[in-house]
Amino acid sequence: MEYLEENDKIAIRKLAEEDYDAFCDLNYSRSLFKAFFNEKFMQRLWKSANAEDILVCTIIEKSSGDICGFCQLEHIDTQTQEIGIDIIDRFMMNGYGQGAVKLLMSYAKQCLNADYFIWKAYKTNSISIHIAKKLGGQFISEKTLLPQKMIGYGKEKGIITSDEDISYVCIYKIE
Repeated sequence: MEYLEENDKIAIRKLAEEDYDAFCDLNYSRSLFKAFFNEKFMQRLWKSANAEDILVCTIIEKSSGDICGFCQLEHIDTQTQEIGIDIIDRFMMNGYGQGAVKLLMSYAKQCLNADYFIWKAYKTNSISIHIAKKLGGQFISEKTLLPQKMIGYGKEKGIITSDEDISYVCIYKIE
């Protein structure tokens, strides 16, 4: 299979049918809602990963040939693309995530006319925030994942008792 980009440690290539099992395993391991994961759900997730307005790439460790994660661009038909990564646990802390994002940004600038990228990270995900900053990301804003109406309802019903019960996402611009 042909690589889109590569460096000395990793390569990225477009998502392929042979990646389905690793894709399912990684998504399942990250989900808070494991009860929803069945074959029908995974097929829908796989289909969305192969949609026309998204580019999902498989990250390959070159020395072993193992899949070590996935990286993606959303809104590839625009000049402002949202970029993200998900690395398999045993491959974390090796620089693969940052390396894959650099490769994907290089590809997007050359082939997809990307001007700059948007990076979203949970406020509690210090590694993701670190990567955004290492890539030159400039903090734009912070927002909640839930609409304010739902937060108000949760507080009213006693489900949300403090700001620590609310998940926040930090948004960065990477040029």
